[in-house]
Amino acid sequence: MRNWFTAQELAGLPGLPGTARNIKAMAARERWEGQGRLGSKAIEYRFAALPEETQAALIAASVNESQPAQVAEPELNTAERDTISASHLTEDQRSVMTARLAFVREVERMSKTISQQRAIDTLVSLAKADQLSPYLKERAQRANDRKTGDRTLSERTLKRWLSDYRKQGEAGLAPARRQKDLSLPSWSASFLACYQRPTKPSVEAAYAEFALKHPAERPSIHVVRRFLNKLSAEARERGRRTPQELKALQPFKRRLTKNLFPCDVFTADGHKFDAEVLNPRTGKPYRPETTTVLDVATRKAVGISIGEAESTIGVMDALRDAVQHGMFAMFYVDNGSGFANDTVREVVDRLGGEMTHALPYNSQARGLIERAHQTIWVNAAKKLTSYIGADMDKHAGTKVHRISRKQLRETGSTRLIPTFAEFMAGVEYEIETYNNSPHRGLAKIRDPLTGKLRHMSPNEAWDAARAEGWEPMVAPAEVLTDLMRPQVIRPTRRGEVTWAGENYFLDALRDFHGQEIRLAYDVRDASRVWVRTLEGEFVGEALLDGNASDYMPKAMLEKAYEKRENGQMKRALDKLETLTGKRVEMIAPTTAPSAQLNAEQLAEAQRFAQLAAPKAPTFEIPADPIGKYQLWKQLDSRVKGGELLSPEEAQWHDRWPKHSDYTSMQRMFAHAEQARA
Repeated sequence: MRNWFTAQELAGLPGLPGTARNIKAMAARERWEGQGRLGSKAIEYRFAALPEETQAALIAASVNESQPAQVAEPELNTAERDTISASHLTEDQRSVMTARLAFVREVERMSKTISQQRAIDTLVSLAKADQLSPYLKERAQRANDRKTGDRTLSERTLKRWLSDYRKQGEAGLAPARRQKDLSLPSWSASFLACYQRPTKPSVEAAYAEFALKHPAERPSIHVVRRFLNKLSAEARERGRRTPQELKALQPFKRRLTKNLFPCDVFTADGHKFDAEVLNPRTGKPYRPETTTVLDVATRKAVGISIGEAESTIGVMDALRDAVQHGMFAMFYVDNGSGFANDTVREVVDRLGGEMTHALPYNSQARGLIERAHQTIWVNAAKKLTSYIGADMDKHAGTKVHRISRKQLRETGSTRLIPTFAEFMAGVEYEIETYNNSPHRGLAKIRDPLTGKLRHMSPNEAWDAARAEGWEPMVAPAEVLTDLMRPQVIRPTRRGEVTWAGENYFLDALRDFHGQEIRLAYDVRDASRVWVRTLEGEFVGEALLDGNASDYMPKAMLEKAYEKRENGQMKRALDKLETLTGKRVEMIAPTTAPSAQLNAEQLAEAQRFAQLAAPKAPTFEIPADPIGKYQLWKQLDSRVKGGELLSPEEAQWHDRWPKHSDYTSMQRMFAHAEQARA
């Protein structure tokens, strides 16, 4: 709203002539207050000197020409900023407050030229005549905050808005809203005692029990439902869930790993495989126990172990596999029996690391390894027909179980359940696939093939750390093997030491009869143990049953068998003579046919001789992969020695190395030889 206008701007307005020349004459005649416009020769006249009809037209024009931006983002002084506190308002209250603030700012703007009363009267008259600008017309409907059709402005309303704004700031313009009643009714404790139980009763069941116990203070079930809806999910589910499950509804702290380097932290955990595999020892179906060691910084699976249950041996085996990639600084595990024991802690201490246990019932803190179980083991189990997870179809799982057991009883094998060799080949594939797949917990890179952004894979994150100058600290193989052998203190007697139900013998132990020694064992090789004194001096290797031999020599047993057989035959002849009263003679067998036999008797004798004759040995292939590998090694040594194989043996010797079982068995025996070395 301006305060000065030139004759050209006033020409044609209500109450004034239509030309600038006549307006100048009228101004001279009525002696209007005027002044020269800065930078121009034009004369401009004061707003207060103009006729009232002209002033009203100028005020109405200024209201309709006001810019929304000037009203929506006003300049506030310090006092106004201190009084504004609208952060607690709802979106509906904020919308009404903003609409009312637009009219407050419009009155303040007009009051710079005219009086506040006249500005209010002008806005009221324009609103009644429906001549407000579209911007103010829309806000007039919201500012009234009424559901009726009558939403015009009034002088009293505008003055009330001005007063509220000057007292409380813009928050004073917000309409009051009825707040939710958050007070607890008197019957709430009694109802929640019936509702908040681990059995998770329904609202209807809990209400029925509550109504039976407290008939006097019984509200309707609809009131009960509205009360439950007011509670937060955590407050509503307390008592219906254990503290561990309740954590899924509570805030949490997110752990960042971007500042870690590889091998800074290893985390490990066991997982019962969700599919059946044929046990290589018994041939019966079982669920293997997998132990996985994960590098936290890169999410790389650095070590695995397969066993029948979570145990110290499985943990040691997985840790042996992991430290071949690098020595860790911290080993973060749970409180399971396979981890919380002196054997594992001793090895970790000897490696120079630190083992930290997670809090009980706090599996969320180890979300990295739990997520890896889902990605690696659960997805791998779902690829097998023998999957028995919770989401497996019940009828399909029952059918597979029934058919596989029937095949095992009748034939000793089944294709519905994978063999251990097939399982191990699949494990290697799944681990390799996981380590080479993008992981959303790692940083993004641009794919060199597609040019698109994607997350790095664990192997790429490992290589990226090495490219930046990081190198893993790896101990020599012989030192690492010695460190990974757990040690126990056992007594020795007459050169023998007992461990894990087996007897080991070392002649050098004769000097330690009745004393205690330090025994180191290998979790992968039970054929020997390593003996040291309590001071750590190496004594030697004690072999399994190293002092054992056959109870009697084999030649003596064969003589005893022959003597017993002859005695039994002589006693049988004596018994026949006693029963018949005739002499019985034993005729020695001969290969020459008797001349006294007729043609029919001779043919029968020849047929019997053919059946009784020893058959030529046939080439038989073992059913288990370990037996196949050992048979192939025997055939291979015969070939290398220059011996000729039969056609069946030669054909199988050439074809079996192309099978996946050969690769798995070769790798397994190679690991065993390395551990034994």
